[in-house]
Amino acid sequence: MNKKIISPIIRGVCVSIIGISLAFFSFLAIATIFDGFIKKEKIPYLFGDYTPYRELLIVGICIVFFVLMLLFNIRIKRKWLPLAVDIIVVIALCNPLTFIIGFFGIPSHVHYYKIDNEADFNRCADDMNIDFSNFPEYHKFDEQNVRFVGKVSVDFFFYQSITAIVKYDSIEQCEADYEAYIDSHQFLTEPVIDNDGHCLISAPEFYHEGIFFKVITEGEEDDFPHEIYMIGIDRENSTLYYLYLDDRDLDCITSEMSEHIEEQYNLGK
Repeated sequence: MNKKIISPIIRGVCVSIIGISLAFFSFLAIATIFDGFIKKEKIPYLFGDYTPYRELLIVGICIVFFVLMLLFNIRIKRKWLPLAVDIIVVIALCNPLTFIIGFFGIPSHVHYYKIDNEADFNRCADDMNIDFSNFPEYHKFDEQNVRFVGKVSVDFFFYQSITAIVKYDSIEQCEADYEAYIDSHQFLTEPVIDNDGHCLISAPEFYHEGIFFKVITEGEEDDFPHEIYMIGIDRENSTLYYLYLDDRDLDCITSEMSEHIEEQYNLGK
């Protein structure tokens, strides 16, 4: 087959594939933007200052590449056109750069928030699918000094956590509620390791900044480490901490549990 025929065919196929890929990546980014603003409308305290920098960057780069390919692929009678099209195709083949720029070019967006009323807490709990048997209901602690705080990462990998902090006037009442919770729940007794040797929960109980934490388990239905419930007690300050994490991208916990708490939870400090 004539070389002059092969080259335009290969070019045309490459341009078509890359053009469709760029359009698809742009569609995903745009869909992510719309999803972010929908969530902002639904749960503003989680996405109060959501700005889709990374997604907008990817869309912009895809549009630029797509327009350039269309412009240089227009059939006009100029000798430099085939070479120009080849150059654009080679550059466009480096499309993974858009993901590298999107992944590393925009700093992580971590948002700390607090919940001020029962209605917002119930809305947050519904959105995060919090199991109320493992987490205190807002109205049960109206008479106590209680705060509900959270942390959400709207980055390449998304996670969200929420913490209820209950401050007691006496250590006796704090201990009583803690013991009642311990008696009514099941807890890990040893680390959780998957079949590949990856650590899902490195310690069933541990200390972090003077708070003694225990990891809750409900048996075979556990979804470690994507979903974690914990309770912590700070006896020095007569305070209980109820923790919940939802992180579907977390396959294993590579750090110590204390570092895991530091990285992914808001303890209101």
